Amino acid sequence: MRICRHWQQRAVVVYAAVIVCGGVLAMAQVVDGQNQDAAAQTAAMASQTGTATPDDGFAIRSKAAHLYNPCGGPHVDIEQLNSLGFDSTMPVFTDTITGTNALRQKMLCHNYTYRGASFPNFALDVRQPPTTDAGQVYDGQLPTWAVGGAVSLVADLKDLHLPGYQLTLTLIMGRANWVWAEPNNVKMLEAVFYKTFFNGRLAFRTGYEHTESEFLGMQVGGSAASGSQGVYAVLPYEVGMSYPPLSSPVFIMRVQPVGNFYLKGGVQRSISPQGELVDLQRDQAGFRFIPKGDKALLMSEAGYNRPSAPGKPEFWLRGGYLGNTTPYPNLRTNTNTTGNYCGFFLADRQFTQHDQDHPDHGFYVGISGMTAPESMNAYSRYYELRMYQNAPFRRRPKDMTSLVASYSTYSSYTVKQLLAQGKTAAVRTGTITGSYNIRLMRGTYVSTGISYNLRPAITPRLQGALLFLASASLFF
Repeated sequence: MRICRHWQQRAVVVYAAVIVCGGVLAMAQVVDGQNQDAAAQTAAMASQTGTATPDDGFAIRSKAAHLYNPCGGPHVDIEQLNSLGFDSTMPVFTDTITGTNALRQKMLCHNYTYRGASFPNFALDVRQPPTTDAGQVYDGQLPTWAVGGAVSLVADLKDLHLPGYQLTLTLIMGRANWVWAEPNNVKMLEAVFYKTFFNGRLAFRTGYEHTESEFLGMQVGGSAASGSQGVYAVLPYEVGMSYPPLSSPVFIMRVQPVGNFYLKGGVQRSISPQGELVDLQRDQAGFRFIPKGDKALLMSEAGYNRPSAPGKPEFWLRGGYLGNTTPYPNLRTNTNTTGNYCGFFLADRQFTQHDQDHPDHGFYVGISGMTAPESMNAYSRYYELRMYQNAPFRRRPKDMTSLVASYSTYSSYTVKQLLAQGKTAAVRTGTITGSYNIRLMRGTYVSTGISYNLRPAITPRLQGALLFLASASLFF
């Protein structure tokens, strides 16, 4: 399990996706060039016939204009093909490197589109002298880079007489110079259906996917573009919750019975208790349903989530429980036993609103607390205090700055076992991380930060690490 990099935001995705989406952009530009004259004629006809143009910018024209309009009929709004129903949001399609180009427009005529993302990152301990490759035990102990990428095809199944049913197919790729930062992989990440009912009061998702974006809401700022550096609690992953590049069969249901109160529950095939590398080795393509030995992870969450609105700051309170029926090695009994779990509580509150036209701009404070049985997990307690601000400067409305502090305890059983083997071991660690995320251009965000980790590894027991962190969030 990838517990060595608990302080850093997880990199999901690959430069291969950059190349793929770059190719898509080039194709789109060629198509744009070939259709400039037709577009001019279409605009002239639209002005004469009073054709309406919806908010997504793709005009829906009459049959008389069919030669100029590849759609020839209505289509879904493009934002209905964005990543829906997750705790963290993706940028709108207009805030992507490829934008709403001609290729995406033609795909939209058939109610589907593509989506790409890449999150390269780099870490370096600027305080300690580098070690040998064989001696690396934490991210950044040597110059550590990781690249990854994902390409998705997202469709509304309206043409199959299933309007509002969203199908997402995602391919993921990853590579790094240290295996625990990002194992080399090319595999399926998502093949999942999503549907809402009763104006979003009831929603379900089923198929193959990862569940880290479905529960807890650990992304600082609630956006995949925030790029916020800092600690990242690993307790949910220790007890079997899936995360990129690991996917598994899931069924999730969310109910919002009244106001902003919600209940969420699901079942997921657990990832391997033996860790990420074993999981990838036995399921390289990502399509295995139930590998031998893996059982169910039951997930539940209840909360109150009030989004930002003019005069009403955001407030998100949530708590829940993850319970695993898979047998885990128990260091107390020296047997494999069931009953591994993670209990969690998180809260985020907006305290200021700088712009009533953009009520999410402002200063936020959040806290987290998690626990897991120390007889089955190397990390047993996790506490976090975070402060972050959206739009720290009026001229930088898409930027974000954050300060995150955490405290973690290591399992006493794990520590005793290491000491009995003649090794040194840490019993706890604390971190503090400051970072700034800047939007350079459409679909391009870059984050840099400094993080101090009191004990960067369980074993051996090392001096504190001062890490320089850099990452990018690229959307296509």
